[in-house]
Amino acid sequence: MGESEGFGRDESESLVLSCEYFLKMKKEEFEKLINLNKYQVFVMNCPAHFPFIFAVHSWFVCNEKGKISRWEVLFEKNQKRSWGYLYLNQDKFFRGVKIFPFLSKIKWPSRLLIKIEGKEAEEMIEIIKKSKQNYPYLKSYSLIESNSNTYAQWVLNYSKNIKKILPWNAFGKNYKE
Repeated sequence: MGESEGFGRDESESLVLSCEYFLKMKKEEFEKLINLNKYQVFVMNCPAHFPFIFAVHSWFVCNEKGKISRWEVLFEKNQKRSWGYLYLNQDKFFRGVKIFPFLSKIKWPSRLLIKIEGKEAEEMIEIIKKSKQNYPYLKSYSLIESNSNTYAQWVLNYSKNIKKILPWNAFGKNYKE
């Protein structure tokens, strides 16, 4: 059985906040968490673009025994692939989104919310990889409806044995048509 740690709410407990995982991450700190012999999923977030900095942007970093990838939904339509607003490896896995959408070099630091390892991570990675066909909101994006948090919560909801909910300021996490 795999492990799951971090920030969230499950059916049997109230809000859990693990300060160890709700910290700003630097590249070196994040790289220490990666185990090249394991399947791992890291649920990351950072403040959203200015002026919406009270909200967060969420994404996944997947480690398939050393093969690292970043999956997220962004507010600009993906021009390289026909996945709507879903992106693979659009940015470095540890880096947050742009603070100002028009300045690409100034980015928020990221925070690690949840770390999942083992069988549960392997299953979640498959859900994430298949999301380019299965995610119901590929073709839509909204600040308060379907967005990066909708995607992250959708993946968490479809992952067996993972009962985590994104933080209160992950607007869009509860969106359903």
